[in-house]
Amino acid sequence: MLERLCSTRGLLFIATLLVFQSACNKSDFENLELADHSSQFAFPLFNTKIKLEDLLVKILNEAKPGDTIIINPDKTLTLSYSGKVAQKPATEIFTSFTGGAFPLTDTITQSPIDTIQGVNIYKASLRKGELAASVLVNPFFPQPITVSLRVPQMSKNGEVFKKDFTVAGFSYIAGPYDVAGYELNSSNNTLEFIYDARKPDGTRVEFKVGVNPTMIIQFNGLEFSYLEGFWGLDVYPLTRDTIEIDINQTDLKGDVRIKNPRVTMRIANSWGFPTRGVVKYMSFIGQDDQEIKLNTVGVFNNDSLDFNYPSFALNEVGQTKYTDVYLDKTNSNIDSIFNAQPKRLIYEVVGISNATSDPTITGFITDESNISLTLKVELELEGSVRDFGAEQTLDLNFGEYSDLDTTSIEDVEFKLVVENGTPIAANLQVYFRDELGNNLDSLFNDLGTATSKLLMEAASINSDGIATDVKTTPHLIPMTITRFNKIREAKVAFLQTSFTTAQGGLVPVKLLADNEIVVKMGMKVRKKFN
Repeated sequence: MLERLCSTRGLLFIATLLVFQSACNKSDFENLELADHSSQFAFPLFNTKIKLEDLLVKILNEAKPGDTIIINPDKTLTLSYSGKVAQKPATEIFTSFTGGAFPLTDTITQSPIDTIQGVNIYKASLRKGELAASVLVNPFFPQPITVSLRVPQMSKNGEVFKKDFTVAGFSYIAGPYDVAGYELNSSNNTLEFIYDARKPDGTRVEFKVGVNPTMIIQFNGLEFSYLEGFWGLDVYPLTRDTIEIDINQTDLKGDVRIKNPRVTMRIANSWGFPTRGVVKYMSFIGQDDQEIKLNTVGVFNNDSLDFNYPSFALNEVGQTKYTDVYLDKTNSNIDSIFNAQPKRLIYEVVGISNATSDPTITGFITDESNISLTLKVELELEGSVRDFGAEQTLDLNFGEYSDLDTTSIEDVEFKLVVENGTPIAANLQVYFRDELGNNLDSLFNDLGTATSKLLMEAASINSDGIATDVKTTPHLIPMTITRFNKIREAKVAFLQTSFTTAQGGLVPVKLLADNEIVVKMGMKVRKKFN
């Protein structure tokens, strides 16, 4: 996470160059006249003030959703990052609610609703599915049979399911009938299939399993939008998943220490019955793919956690309840984990429904019920960095500089002044490149060799890591006309920046919202005497 902070700092210098580029595109050169009576001209390119608060907000506009900068009452800043969601829909857990076959043994046949172990259904709303009646008749049975079939526990818009059909021949299938939109209601987890079958002369016919004739009721492809009933104690696999922790926004290198990271694991639960999560495995994976096991004290109860859930008794169907687990250096090793810059969290959790076996609890699920886990990281923008590097590439256009007649110019000098009220120092080198990526020259050049310079000296800090003064760092960058002629043809500026917090990166520092940097740049042109 501090890497992102460092990336933010890097973008400060990118912003500086962008302002410089913008100034170069202005028409300052339209007013530049090199008269014979004067030897040099100086004029400003820009003078800009940048507050850390404004800079960070600008960076967030380009960041991923879920990133938030919080300005605390004491002007300290907190970066909040939310990891990706891992979730388990109820539809994946209760996949056995798909149908079933019910052979009729009498004119009124009771059969249990096909459910998973330990679940009794009182009410169910069908979103999809079909019902068919298969009839097998001895081929010597002389007459057709007229059948009226009812299922009293199954209704739609207040009307009980009822179908009339005539069986002709020795094999017949009535239906299939669409049962989408029907509701099942049963106090004892059973359905009743009631039929009346008669010959043309009114004589009643009974269907018997294994004899002539036989009828079987078949449900196919049932999907439920709502289930209500009793969930007994049962253990089932909940999820084994991975959450990517995308805190690296740039390819950064260096030593980083993070102070006081805080992590919130939030379980969002819309399953309407008691569920206990048992943590079987939970480890972070570091940048070099090493496994760092999460160790906690007093966070989980024997590696388990009872999830808050919406209550049927309180009419909370459709609501989501949240359970938060807070991790910091006081109750876990999360401090050392995040200083290893983890890139993912791998975990496995099993679920226990109604772990207390309370028989009085009526539960429910809907087709949208799920349990999800998100990871939220909060990092106070406080820590230390040493020789932390970043590389950036920017388009470059010198505008009128590209067409200026330089035959009467002896040399060019840039003057860059940085007034730094932040506890961050930075070395910078800028390479000017052509469209093929070849280096034409560099901004800082010592005896023909590109050398990074201390662009910005860190302000002094007090014992709390807060900047206490403003450091002014001036730079004079001489540029011969030969070098300038090459540089002004550049199409790309390639920045290499190395950051170090105050006192050589040995102590943590704080970034405050009102910390600011003033950057001034001017240009001096020296004319040859005629």
